[in-house]
Amino acid sequence: APISIPTFGISNPYPSTIAVSGLTGTLSKVVVRLNGFTHTFPDDVDILLVGPAGQSVVLMSDIGGGGDAADLNLVLDDAAAASLTDNGPLASGTFRPTNFGLSDAFNAPAPAAPHGSALAAFNGSSPNGLWSLYVVDDTSGDLGIFSGGW
Repeated sequence: APISIPTFGISNPYPSTIAVSGLTGTLSKVVVRLNGFTHTFPDDVDILLVGPAGQSVVLMSDIGGGGDAADLNLVLDDAAAASLTDNGPLASGTFRPTNFGLSDAFNAPAPAAPHGSALAAFNGSSPNGLWSLYVVDDTSGDLGIFSGGW
């Protein structure tokens, strides 16, 4: 489902959730796809992924600078060759989780920091349960959407 990013504050929904059930074994790799990312100042957007066991990883924060992002598909994978760019422009592709802002605040019910910086934080845990994606716009004036969810 789409995730609307306001001009300031928490997304709608907050968090966006996916319930996983019926899988066997433990995780050995997590890859996250963010679909249809549009924002008029992507540097404002902070994203936190929380797994069923409570592990948390900042997927992206303070990336892309001030140039518009338009309908981008971003895949976040620890094994990607490159990180997201700090100053833009952003393009669709596969990137490592990237955090240029180290003091990101996520409103409750998101867990408090510290948060991981690599998706490997989920390795060895069960995939089953509720996965939550917290999206925050930390500076006023610009808005956006993940039109295709995650």
